[in-house]
Amino acid sequence: MGIISYQLYETIMEHCQGEEYSNPKNALCAQALDRSNQLWNEISHPHILYKKCVYASSRPNDGSTERKILKEEVGVLKHPPPRPPMGCQTYGNYLSYYWANNNITRKALGIKKGSKDEWMRCHKRDLPYSLDIKSTIKYHRNMTLKGYRALVYSGDHDAIIPFLGTQSWVRSLNFPIVDEWRAWHLDGQSAGFTIAYTNNLTFATVKNGGHTAPEFEPERCLAMFARWV
Repeated sequence: MGIISYQLYETIMEHCQGEEYSNPKNALCAQALDRSNQLWNEISHPHILYKKCVYASSRPNDGSTERKILKEEVGVLKHPPPRPPMGCQTYGNYLSYYWANNNITRKALGIKKGSKDEWMRCHKRDLPYSLDIKSTIKYHRNMTLKGYRALVYSGDHDAIIPFLGTQSWVRSLNFPIVDEWRAWHLDGQSAGFTIAYTNNLTFATVKNGGHTAPEFEPERCLAMFARWV
């Protein structure tokens, strides 16, 4: 997507082979990765074309930007997220915190008073589980080989899980291609690209889609899903 230069890419590929990217021992690799990270942090990771905004997850906030009406509706909350500008895509994430913790919402959901603590959109290191599965590829292979249909899709402007990475693990399954790479359309225009494999596996991209593709391109994702089912 034109974020790093090809020269920087070549440097990383040459000097970072076998290195641990989070803690490289090779000095040239470390320098190149540092530069790459600087460039990476210039963009919005969920969608590279959008404004770079706070992700609106739960983390400390000084409280200076909170709206009085939101405080009055929900009372005292422990983990108010930082408030992004209203022009940010993540502003809805910010509002969801107050909506989900609103007493009216909790009552409608059947949450008994005092039975549950406040809702948070993202938890950091405070849930009772450990990340012990590094790859789910074998599970995907097992399910598709059993005959279950699968649609794997990616927004083509997602920098958190780029479509090239998704495409790479799909290819690693080594299923034969039954329908070559082609555009799929909505209203006479390409809405993304798709390829189909044996074992009922379909991979598709969503044009202009971000990390959560339906959030950024709901019409295209609805059309994609409706056709698949």
